[in-house]
Amino acid sequence: MESLATFLPAAEGVLPYYMILLGSISIGNSIQAFTTLHFSRRVYNGRFIRNTNLPVTSSTYNPEDSTNKLVPDHKNSKANDQLTPLAGRLFGIWTLLTSVIRVYAAYNLHNGPIYNIAMSTYVVALLHFSSEMFIYKTMTFGLPQFFPFFFATLGCIWMPMVRDSYVQFN
Repeated sequence: MESLATFLPAAEGVLPYYMILLGSISIGNSIQAFTTLHFSRRVYNGRFIRNTNLPVTSSTYNPEDSTNKLVPDHKNSKANDQLTPLAGRLFGIWTLLTSVIRVYAAYNLHNGPIYNIAMSTYVVALLHFSSEMFIYKTMTFGLPQFFPFFFATLGCIWMPMVRDSYVQFN
């Protein structure tokens, strides 16, 4: 047991252990994002069809380049999700990056800039998941969506509240 303790952060409190645990879980999530789309499709479960209201192709416009070439249609049995293998891998890289930042920060919570960067990973995650649900409609709320919202919200609330307990220099 002592050998395990040498790998754990020296900081007081629960936050560093929370960040290591969440970072480790997220590394697993990154690996699955590279190997299958199954679990990511459960989170990004919005259904879409082609937007028929776009202008036709011309010398100055290509509807395939439009960011709204697909529109939400959750009731259409022929609608598809937007999760492609490329999107899955990008999500995996994004998740891996936040995992590395959080695990590194767990050992360096005394450093203000590192603390702030770690805190920003939760803010960015909450903004991402909120925009995907409420603006882009790639998510409908259920149990698979609860966890990303919960952990991002918890980080956004908890980290600013305890910042002064951890940060020793800015």
